[in-house]
Amino acid sequence: MPPTALLLLLLGLARSAALQIAITGSNSGIGASASKMLLERGHSVIHACRTAEAAAEAVALAGGGAPMVCDLADLQSVRRFAASLSAEAPALDVLCLNAGVSPSRKAEVPARTRDGFEETVGVNHIGHFLLASLLEPVLTRSEGTVVVTASGVHDPDAPGGTGDPATGATLGDLSGLGAVDGGGAVMVDGATAYCGAKAYHDSKLCNVLFAAEAARRWGGGGVAVRAFNPGLITSTGLFRAARRDNFLSAALFSFVATSVARFSQPVEVGGARLAYLATAPEEEVPPGSYLSAPAATSAAATVADGFGPAAVSREAQDKELAARLWERSSAVVGLGVGV
Repeated sequence: MPPTALLLLLLGLARSAALQIAITGSNSGIGASASKMLLERGHSVIHACRTAEAAAEAVALAGGGAPMVCDLADLQSVRRFAASLSAEAPALDVLCLNAGVSPSRKAEVPARTRDGFEETVGVNHIGHFLLASLLEPVLTRSEGTVVVTASGVHDPDAPGGTGDPATGATLGDLSGLGAVDGGGAVMVDGATAYCGAKAYHDSKLCNVLFAAEAARRWGGGGVAVRAFNPGLITSTGLFRAARRDNFLSAALFSFVATSVARFSQPVEVGGARLAYLATAPEEEVPPGSYLSAPAATSAAATVADGFGPAAVSREAQDKELAARLWERSSAVVGLGVGV
C-alpha cells in the first residue's frame, strides 16, 4: 500500500476509533481473534505480518485494518516497518508483540533467521525487541502501551514448563544470545546442542524479562508495559510443528485437552485476553503487570473475572539478568546499550 494511502486510511480510522493498535502476527491464532474483537469495538488495527499475503489475510479475517509487512525473522524488514509506521501513523497507542514461532521438538539443527540467529529466540524475542525499541519514541509521544504475549512455560516449575533441566527455561550467562550460524552456540545459555522445546521456553522467559525491564526503562516516559499468559490453546498455528511431527498424537492431545480435561482454551479466549490487555485502563492493569488465569481450565479474560496478576519464575524476577538481557539484545540488533 502506498504511504499516502496508508496515512489516509489510518487518519480515517482514527477519527472514529478510540485507539490505534499495531499487532504482530494478526493473521492467525489469538492475534487474528483479538484484531476482530478490537475492530468491532471501534478501534483501528495495523496488521504487522510476515508477508504482504499474510497481512492481506489478516485484514480479511478481522474484517478491516491496515495491512503492513513486518517479518520478525528479518531485522531489515523490522526496521522498514518501524520507519514507515513512525513516518505515516499520526499516533500509536498500543503495540502488541504477539507473533511467535515454536520449532519441532524433533529438530536436531535449528532453523535460522535471515540474520543467522536461532529462529525461535530470533523471532519471539530479538525481532520484537528491535521493533519495540524503534517504536518507543512514537509510543512515548502517545503515552502508549506495549503488550507482550508471553507464556506460563517461561517458568520451568509451572505446568508446561516441563520441570526438566534439559528443557526448562534458563538463560545462563546469555553467551549464546544472537549467535549466528557457524558451528558454535545454538542456545541462549551457550549450549551447542540444540533443543527445540528449550528454545521456545527460553524465548518466553526472554519475553517476561523484556517486559519487566521495558517497564522500568520506559515507564518514566509514559509508556506502560504489560505481559500476559494467553494459556494453552492447541488450535493455534503455534502447534503446527507438533502436528507435522505426529499428527495423530497431536490431534488426540488437542481433543483431550480441549474437550475432555478442558485445560486448553478456544482461540477466542486467548484473543479476548489479548484484546483486554490492549485496552484495559492502568487502574485495572498497572504498568509492569504479568497476568494469567487462576487455572488452566478458566476462561476468564478480565481482571474482574479472575484473569489477574500472577507470579513469574524465580529467574524472571532477576533484575540484574533482565538488565543484562536488554544490553545484550541491544548489541545484537545494533542499538545503543542505553536504548
